[in-house]
Amino acid sequence: MRQGELPPGEMDARCRKFDRAVQGTSNCKERSKMNSMGRRLTLLTLALLAGMSMAQEPRLKLRLAVAPIDWTYADQWNIPVGFRQAIYEKLVKKLLDTGRFTVLEREALDALLQEQAITAENTGQSQRGKLVPAQALVKGNVTDFTIASRGASGGIDVGPVRVGGGAKEAKVGINVRIFDVDTGELTHSETATGTAGAGGVSLGLNIGSTYSNFEAFENSPLGKATTTAIDKSVELIVAKMSKQKWSAKVADFDPDTKEVAINAGSDAGVQEGDTFELVRVTRVIKDPDTGAVIGRRTEKIGSVRVVTVEKKLSFATLVSGDAAQVGDVVTLAGG
Repeated sequence: MRQGELPPGEMDARCRKFDRAVQGTSNCKERSKMNSMGRRLTLLTLALLAGMSMAQEPRLKLRLAVAPIDWTYADQWNIPVGFRQAIYEKLVKKLLDTGRFTVLEREALDALLQEQAITAENTGQSQRGKLVPAQALVKGNVTDFTIASRGASGGIDVGPVRVGGGAKEAKVGINVRIFDVDTGELTHSETATGTAGAGGVSLGLNIGSTYSNFEAFENSPLGKATTTAIDKSVELIVAKMSKQKWSAKVADFDPDTKEVAINAGSDAGVQEGDTFELVRVTRVIKDPDTGAVIGRRTEKIGSVRVVTVEKKLSFATLVSGDAAQVGDVVTLAGG
């Protein structure tokens, strides 16, 4: 017997009583069976809809803006600009390899970084910020880039390197900060650290031959520690962004055809037939002392169904609601 159903004997008694009271109606047992079947179909439909939403969620990729790594701490190492760019590109590639993210191209990133506050407008959003296809801005800065003695005492410091004093260890730390693109709020900050045994490293080896080419640097203790720090940074970003709901924004709306242009396409995992909710920010709450955005009120204004998908853009039809406007949020149901 399923939960919520009456025992057979009690159901028969109720049906006989009902049939005596109401003549000419359809059989009570048949009606009870139909009601039970209806409930099962309703539950099945809800389960299917939930399954569709869960299947849709994993393939939709969060969109990140990743700023170049800040190497100010390690300036004394005179790391070549090409090496710094290669390390940044390694970070971006590893983020893409997770299959969880798309990363803004450099031009779009530069446009975003030019508006550091992202709160110039009374709505709490910059004009560019409304159209930049990113859900978060990631900034990393090097906080440790050293080779030091490990355990044993003694030795002397020569520049960034500690010479002598027993076994040595290369250590690289990257502080990863994640910002809300719309408000400029810092949402996460944590340091990822990588280490590698440095063996008999000498000052001349690290500053000289290690910088002869990037492959030599990667195979050096500091290079290996850097790679580990990058890997841990990626793990940190994945973990911190795992609870972030996927969303995009309306880039254009045609009131005549009810066509909605969305600033996310196939590279973000959007597919034809996807359905999304339209959400509008109705009120932005700012701290009266700092002017920082500390809260927002939103309301659902409709829903859309995707009909055409391009690489970075998709077009949808308005399924419910009267209209959309540029900057409205497109998100999964319940998001």
